[in-house]
Amino acid sequence: MKKILSLLVLAIVAVQFSFAGDVITKDMNQLPLPARNFINQHFTKPQVAHIKIDKDMLEATKYEVLLMDGTEIDFDSKGNWEEVSAKKGKLPESVIPAFAANYLKAHNFANEGVQKVERDRKGYEIELSTGVSFKFDKRGRFVKADD
Repeated sequence: MKKILSLLVLAIVAVQFSFAGDVITKDMNQLPLPARNFINQHFTKPQVAHIKIDKDMLEATKYEVLLMDGTEIDFDSKGNWEEVSAKKGKLPESVIPAFAANYLKAHNFANEGVQKVERDRKGYEIELSTGVSFKFDKRGRFVKADD
C-alpha cells in the first residue's frame, strides 16, 4: 500500500513539475520571428486570444497560439509551424501547401473546407470539414486517404 501511495504522490509531483514551465500571454513578441511572420502572412488582422509557451525540461520549447476566431497554430522552438487547425469554418487557402491544394482540386475536393493542416518529419496531413483526411509524404506525393 505504501508503494502505491508513494508512486501516486511521485506521479502528482511530476505532473505539477512538468506544467511549471508553461507561460500564458497575449504578447506576440514572445513568439519567434518566423511564427509572427507566418501569422501575419496568412491571417488578416489576427487577434490573439492567448499564446501558451510550453517549456519542458527535456523537450524543446513549443508555442500554441489561439486566435480569437478559434484557429489554433502550433509552432516548434524555432517558430516553424507544425499544425494549423480551425475550430470553426475553414483555414485560409494560403495555409494549405500548393501540392495538397492541387490534389484536392484535381480530385473534386476543392469546395470542401480544409480544417486542419499538420506537418511532421514524415510528411503532411490535410483534414477536410467532412472528416476525410489525406496524407502526403515530405515531397508532397499522395500517400493515402482516411475516412
